[in-house]
Amino acid sequence: MSGKNAVGFGPCVLLALLASPPASAGVVNGVLSQWNLQAKECKDGQIDLGAMVNVGMFEAVNRIAGKYTPYLPGPAVRGTGSMEAAAASAAHDLLVALCPDQAEGFAGALKSSLAEVKDAKARDAGAKVGKAAAAALLAARADSGANVPDPLFDAPVVGVYVPTIERVGVNIARIRPWVMTRADEVRAAPPPALDSDIWARDFNEIKRLGGKKSEERTADQADIGKFWGGRSVRIVLPQLVGRPGRSLVDDARFLALADMAWADSYVSMMDGKYAYNLWRPITAIRNAAADGNPATDPDGKWEPLLGNTPPHPEYPCGHCLSAGAVGAVIAAEFGAQAPSIVLAEEDTLLRRYDTPREYIDEVSESRLLGGVHYRFSVDAGRDAGIAIGKLAVERYFKPVVAGR
Repeated sequence: MSGKNAVGFGPCVLLALLASPPASAGVVNGVLSQWNLQAKECKDGQIDLGAMVNVGMFEAVNRIAGKYTPYLPGPAVRGTGSMEAAAASAAHDLLVALCPDQAEGFAGALKSSLAEVKDAKARDAGAKVGKAAAAALLAARADSGANVPDPLFDAPVVGVYVPTIERVGVNIARIRPWVMTRADEVRAAPPPALDSDIWARDFNEIKRLGGKKSEERTADQADIGKFWGGRSVRIVLPQLVGRPGRSLVDDARFLALADMAWADSYVSMMDGKYAYNLWRPITAIRNAAADGNPATDPDGKWEPLLGNTPPHPEYPCGHCLSAGAVGAVIAAEFGAQAPSIVLAEEDTLLRRYDTPREYIDEVSESRLLGGVHYRFSVDAGRDAGIAIGKLAVERYFKPVVAGR
């Protein structure tokens, strides 16, 4: 396994890691972390809420800093006002628009953020910039389709029961992407045929390693599968913000790119899932007698380690896409100087990744070990996600050339 758990640390190092807050906990660039925490309170937010908030904060800060090309054309106000006030005001207005039922809480958070800016003139000027940036972004994304609910299952015969839950992810595939030109720009190639050697190989691998009662999976592999089972891949981002030598606009750009790539990874994964409509391992293993492959055998009682299989088609792997997208942005942003990522989560072993690729690979592997994705799906999702992350960096927020 590429990632490292607590076994790799001595007791003193473990205590130090647990006692030390992430770099973002300080006052440096803290406005970004504060408002990303506020965004988490938006329970009914759309899938690209994080991208909306972080692109909005970047746009506001960058209008003042003038360091990078913007997402949207707008008036340059370089050097005018507080960037912290601009970021907070942009995030506030976006969150109120996206989660209006929580406006009171966001108003209190904005009051606290603005109170930290002591220069009233700079505070007011920055807030004005932030409000303008938020309004422009809301207008530009008004027809993105991100707030359209998924459809219910259709009734083929009037009066006959059909599932009364939404078909999860159908409309996510129809959202206008942030960095891709269309939803299928990086769509993975079709999955292998059921009568192929690749199908048999990967079927039997997940049957052995991903089952709840696997006798071949190690304790460390089980920990990896369970750790990422219900966690967002974006939990690595807060510790990468506020590091020494990085400005507010640099971090705002980084978070905007990461969340744009993450949002598009969902568009891409759902586009592929409903294009190919491949059955999940639990279905395939229990019904292997019907797959036409002599190298696969059914097990009618097989269950995945994670227990519940996600309620949408299998291919390509979604966590793999998202980790690939976020990890590719991290790699591009920090290069060879990328800091190690250490995750200290409650009731789990510490997890550490010395390179972005270690993080990408372990998240991807976790989906096979958890029993919800085949190896070919893991590989396809990871590669597509990395491609999306690279597109974000190649297409957006380039440094402004002096004199232009």
